[in-house]
Amino acid sequence: ADTTKKMAREIPVSVTSMTPTSFINYLSVQGKVDVDEIVNAIPETPGIISAIYVKPGQYVKKGQVVASLRSEVVNNGIAQLDVQINMAKILYDKQKRLWEQEIGTEVQLLQAKTQYESLLKQKTTSLSNKNSFNVYSPISGVVDAVDATVGQSFASPMNPPVIKIVNTSKLKIMAQIPENYAGIVGTGSNAMLVFPDINDTLITKVGYVEKIINDITRAYAAYIPLPSNAHFKPNMTAIVKIATYQNARAFVLPAGVIQNTEKGNFVFVADQNNIAQLRQVTTGNSYESKIEILNGLALGDKVVTVGYEELNVGDKLKMEQE
Repeated sequence: ADTTKKMAREIPVSVTSMTPTSFINYLSVQGKVDVDEIVNAIPETPGIISAIYVKPGQYVKKGQVVASLRSEVVNNGIAQLDVQINMAKILYDKQKRLWEQEIGTEVQLLQAKTQYESLLKQKTTSLSNKNSFNVYSPISGVVDAVDATVGQSFASPMNPPVIKIVNTSKLKIMAQIPENYAGIVGTGSNAMLVFPDINDTLITKVGYVEKIINDITRAYAAYIPLPSNAHFKPNMTAIVKIATYQNARAFVLPAGVIQNTEKGNFVFVADQNNIAQLRQVTTGNSYESKIEILNGLALGDKVVTVGYEELNVGDKLKMEQE
């Protein structure tokens, strides 16, 4: 036997077989949960507050009366109309009975009927006007603030009353996107929302982006609608990850396995005899220590991903599949 012949080294390594996988490059920014609907309940007619029927934290339905204004003039007018209506009805009923007995004229009957019906219409109009002295909630939601007191005027230009209603069932994420992504991040971009406080992650899409870039921040706002979830609270922070590049069928490797040389980028692969060989590759995008391989590898190639630091070309590999 030739005892001078060096025996090939056998190096324990781990290899990864190349199979297509999804590679996504994300832009990561901070966002916050914002309400989609927040309104102040105001009356149709300015006036003095006579009563407030809600308090902060109370749930109200759309159209529910949350406050009322002083309406003494309208109430007095309705009371007077009631008196007139009662009298007009008595006269109309009397004239109708006389007409049935062929006493009086048809004109007298029609005049009594017209007077009675006219007063009824006036009362309907007055009741409608009285409703305008109520303050209705324009949306269904939760009363967020009641900065109003009885006796305060809605017509006051200074410190007007505020009854704020928030629709917490319609929430959205708002995030600021740097202007250099204006051509990449837009309406419909794929997004991932991470909520650290509640340990939740949501895969979704950008619902809308603003068309104008802020002169000061040099950014534009992106809005992402949220599904109904009791755990989402207004002003809750979220990590917003928006896809800026996607390859649905990519070869992906840890960035550390790439051997950078003057001649290019290489990785160690195991050949059919489990011998270490160098393979030149062309890299693409990278994200979170992962790198996309554009050229140089084929389906099923076994790339050394653990133990490559001590390898030389021609070493015998003792492989463990990852």
